[in-house]
Amino acid sequence: MYCIAGKNQCSIDALKYLLERPDIKNDSICVCPNNDDNGTDTWQPSLLKFANDNNIIVKRLKQLYSISDLNFFSLEFDRIIDINNFKSDKLFNFHFSLLPKYRGCHTNYLQIKNGEEFTGVTCHEIDNGIDSGKIIDQIQYNLKKNDTARDNYLKLMSTSVSLFIKLFDFLSKGNYSTEKQVEKNSTYYARNEINYKLIKINFDTTLLNIHNQIRALIFPPYQLPVVNEKKIIKSKLFDDHIILTDINNNEQIYQ
Repeated sequence: MYCIAGKNQCSIDALKYLLERPDIKNDSICVCPNNDDNGTDTWQPSLLKFANDNNIIVKRLKQLYSISDLNFFSLEFDRIIDINNFKSDKLFNFHFSLLPKYRGCHTNYLQIKNGEEFTGVTCHEIDNGIDSGKIIDQIQYNLKKNDTARDNYLKLMSTSVSLFIKLFDFLSKGNYSTEKQVEKNSTYYARNEINYKLIKINFDTTLLNIHNQIRALIFPPYQLPVVNEKKIIKSKLFDDHIILTDINNNEQIYQ
């Protein structure tokens, strides 16, 4: 049994890949949607709705525990799982950072805010820690200096699907190697560490840091940063100034 657990376009694209494979029968595929998936498409498509529309089995997490031949693939799944509950040990997560850096939550926001030059997706075995399992593979790419949080999230999703397709046969057959994460290089951020509604931009710093703070918050429909009482949808960095574009396409220059 192959299970896609998670949300958004990345989980659906991974599911589509399985459905298109002639060697995999539909009745050997299931999904485990996130808790907040009510079967309605929003700015991202609903995994639950797609599964129902295509007659794919939907299972609750507890229903997966007893499946001995389970291949569990987490793509933006919202729950920490206890591997001791599962009969299968083929439990894999596709995490939106280059582990061991940025375990946990808010990975996209923090990587942009911190001015990382590279980002990517890591496939790792799931253990009873948080994003701490042995690394199987990564895809790395340049984090462009003017990409917003939403821009980069879309890239992270597509990269996770590319990594899923690349690794699927190896993972399902158990034919892969792993590398233990180096703890001294690890970072972790809990969900409750950041409240996006309370974040205030620090303007008493370099232009680069200001730019990174602003673009890290540009993620409609969730939030937009406000500068001079204007909601900003784009920040473009130059050598000696920043051009900010608001929701009405008006520009302001910050020097």
